[in-house]
Amino acid sequence: MTEFCFEDHPFWEFSLRVYGNEGVPIACLALQERHAIDVNMLLFCAWIGESGRGLLSEADLESALVATMAWNQDIVCSLRAVRNQLKGGMPTIPTERSETLRKMILEIEVKCEHVEQISLAAAVVRLVDSTTTAKQRSEDAVINVKAYFRHHGFSPDSEDAMQVATVLDPAFPGLGRIELEESLLKEATA
Repeated sequence: MTEFCFEDHPFWEFSLRVYGNEGVPIACLALQERHAIDVNMLLFCAWIGESGRGLLSEADLESALVATMAWNQDIVCSLRAVRNQLKGGMPTIPTERSETLRKMILEIEVKCEHVEQISLAAAVVRLVDSTTTAKQRSEDAVINVKAYFRHHGFSPDSEDAMQVATVLDPAFPGLGRIELEESLLKEATA
């Protein structure tokens, strides 16, 4: 069987770089479970800001969601549900078989998330403004995340702000989590 690889993309590379940091997967999972958000959308909002692509409009968010919502729900989430069901084995199937399949499903799930991220990036094409400062980029990322959360029907509380700051911290290492948390909460009350 031939191994198929999808094209590299700066958004995918950003996601791998951020997600590979300690605490980030747990923070993403907490936000996903608490609010049923799409972690790829969260990372997309952060990447748009971090990369100097600015702020997402309501129309941008809608375009991104229209481009990927069915894929995320029908494919990514369905694969995740099957993978989670196999965790710990199945009563009538030997654990080593179900665990092998669970790992294979995880690999496919990650490839499906890669497809989703490429679709997100194609849905909202922006030029990079190389003149924006790191501070402005972090502010844009926070505003983008807040806009996505509002679109999803909630404003972050202190627990959410802590989780989002954990996700954003690797993208903006000079700022620190406390400043990111405060920015998220300040935006929530503004």
